[in-house]
Amino acid sequence: MNPWLGIGGVLALLGILLGLVGLAQKRGLPPELSRKSVHVGMGLICASFPWIFSAPWPPLLLAILAVGLLLAMRFIPALSSRFGKILGGVERKSWGEIYFPIAVALTFWLANGNWLLFVVPILILTLADAVGALIGVRYGLSRYQTDEGQKSAEGSFAFFAVAFLTSHIPLLLFASIGRAESLLIALMLGLLVMLLEAISWRGLDNLIIPLGSFLILKLYLGMSVAELVLRFLVLVGLVLFVILGRRRTTLSDSAILAAALAGYVIWALAGWLWLAPPVILFAIYVLLPGFPAGERPIQSLRAVTRAMFGAFLWLFVQELSGQREFVFPFLVCIAAHTGNIIFARLRVMRPQLGFWKQLGWAWIGAFLPFVPFVFWIHPNALFLNAIVLAVAITLSIPIFAHGWTDQVITENKFRLWFTETAVAPLASLIALLPIIKSLP
Repeated sequence: MNPWLGIGGVLALLGILLGLVGLAQKRGLPPELSRKSVHVGMGLICASFPWIFSAPWPPLLLAILAVGLLLAMRFIPALSSRFGKILGGVERKSWGEIYFPIAVALTFWLANGNWLLFVVPILILTLADAVGALIGVRYGLSRYQTDEGQKSAEGSFAFFAVAFLTSHIPLLLFASIGRAESLLIALMLGLLVMLLEAISWRGLDNLIIPLGSFLILKLYLGMSVAELVLRFLVLVGLVLFVILGRRRTTLSDSAILAAALAGYVIWALAGWLWLAPPVILFAIYVLLPGFPAGERPIQSLRAVTRAMFGAFLWLFVQELSGQREFVFPFLVCIAAHTGNIIFARLRVMRPQLGFWKQLGWAWIGAFLPFVPFVFWIHPNALFLNAIVLAVAITLSIPIFAHGWTDQVITENKFRLWFTETAVAPLASLIALLPIIKSLP
């Protein structure tokens, strides 16, 4: 098809869709149902792109036009009063409709002509997200806490079921893989994107779900049954591990799921040696003195991002360089952050210990569980690397202790970010000294 004719046809269909939904809304269609009707309609239209366009520029142009129109509907009073309620009639703040066309264009470009890699993510975004939201609103009874309020286990399960079907059926019918591989990939894809949806906020799921689905498909389509089974078992094991300990943490339910997802990504990219330190950190976190019933503070997803910032920074350096030596600074960063967490909990729950005992117990709790890995990583440099680990922890905890106060947490956001996020990664830089000679 002529690309300009295709662009015109898509725009015409989108205009008709918005008009019909607007008319239905005037006749009593609820705001949430209006949003999801547009969501499903747009998604089904976009799913036809591989048979309409052969180059990535028409979807990119459509995305630019759609984003411009949606922003105009949001901020221009004349358009907002006429069409804005179709997409903005719910109480929560969301940029999902803006992310949607961006995600479609990016996924089309990344798929590079492979219609299966494009259509499956778009169908998951279109159908699973809508069904999960509507089931959660109508039948959700088992609630869990997220950064934006609550979601339901029923809605998440519905999301998983639809994501599984919308990936398994196309893979089974059209992909050149076996039935077992198709089943396992669909299970993994459904579970992973369900976790991504559970931790998303302000409509980011419209961006994360299709891009995440594309990457998962791209990575797993070439794997064997044994590899896929192992990945499924590891993911399920990590989810169960963090859920079992969630009541002993200060994390929200979505933050707990984010912790499991972070551990899985680390393992999938780098292996068991890289997974062990974050698992130990979480286990220590669970075993720390707990809060009395009803007084447990709840931390959001940002707490997980602060804790894992340095770890993912070293993982990124390792992936970029291809040098496995960066596992040592990764380990040191996790250990330093463990010491910071122990110190912070003791300051709150064991004030009678006093500063120096709190500092000492935090140092011991950060050093002893991780020092065995020094031998595993570099058995020929055990003494030197153990000293480096000890020095990094010794540097990290006092700096953290100096910045960690209630006043900082409530009044100085940058200082809070630096104290809880950057101190441990900066202390772990000292771990480059023993490995710098081995780097090319």
